[in-house]
Amino acid sequence: MLKRQEEQNYKIKLSFIYIIFGTIGVVTHFIPLNSAAIVFYRAILGSAFLIVSTLISGDSISLKSIVDNLLILICTGFFMGLNWALQFEAFNVSSVAIGTVCYNTMPIFLVIIASFIFKEKLNLKTILCIILASIGVVFVSNVIYTGISSKEVLGCIYGTLGAIFYALILIFNRYLSNISTKDKVIFQFMFSAIIMFVYTTFVAKNGLLFDKDISTKELFIGIVCIVLLGIFHTGFCYVHYFDAVSNLKASIVAILTYIDPVVALLLSYFVLKEKMNTIQIIGVILIFASTIINEFIKSPKEDQELA
Repeated sequence: MLKRQEEQNYKIKLSFIYIIFGTIGVVTHFIPLNSAAIVFYRAILGSAFLIVSTLISGDSISLKSIVDNLLILICTGFFMGLNWALQFEAFNVSSVAIGTVCYNTMPIFLVIIASFIFKEKLNLKTILCIILASIGVVFVSNVIYTGISSKEVLGCIYGTLGAIFYALILIFNRYLSNISTKDKVIFQFMFSAIIMFVYTTFVAKNGLLFDKDISTKELFIGIVCIVLLGIFHTGFCYVHYFDAVSNLKASIVAILTYIDPVVALLLSYFVLKEKMNTIQIIGVILIFASTIINEFIKSPKEDQELA
């Protein structure tokens, strides 16, 4: 049982981490690389930081636990790479605001996928949340005014697909056993990097290097942002994120989660000068409402099942 001051410290730590996560969209905005290349550098730098910090702290990486969970780790590593790539591509083709909002439909997809895998029936509340989130995505995409071929619609598709793969990561992680969080994340990061390296090198063939035509200033800012994204946003923050989450109640974590999208939306508006029309703002409200209802308005039976 945590003392009140300890719990308060973990709340402050997690709040700070979510604020940092909320800046990811702005940071990637200044990296002149394709989404797969950004994921590669984020994953490789993040895993390198975790490996070094693990060795410095005197801990060890259990190869046995990794081998025992290899198939699931490969799946989750693959999903993680796709999840990040789709999120960054949503930022790239539309806006940080649209990508962030659609990406935060993840809790709804988590419930839907879990209902199929674990044979759980969808109740009326869940169905209502799915409908609200779906309408919200349609409104945010602005398809009513722009048509289905616009970049905003494409951004919504990428963001929503990213949310689906995020949900799959959480579902598949349930099947992991006898493996530490650090070992799991290190492997997932490294496998994501391998997948993105193969994709950018042999499939897309658009490479991992910066365009020669960009200015020295853009190159410098891009490199700084990549290092920041990989080492700070990913390696450093993930270590402290898991530490805080493991010491706080799920209900507290769920509430603080909303700091991330709120910060991202504020930065997209004030820093990147991204604007939304009235219909899109209504869509944002509907998506947030659906996830809040899904997360916090639960029957006692649901609480037991999700515990």
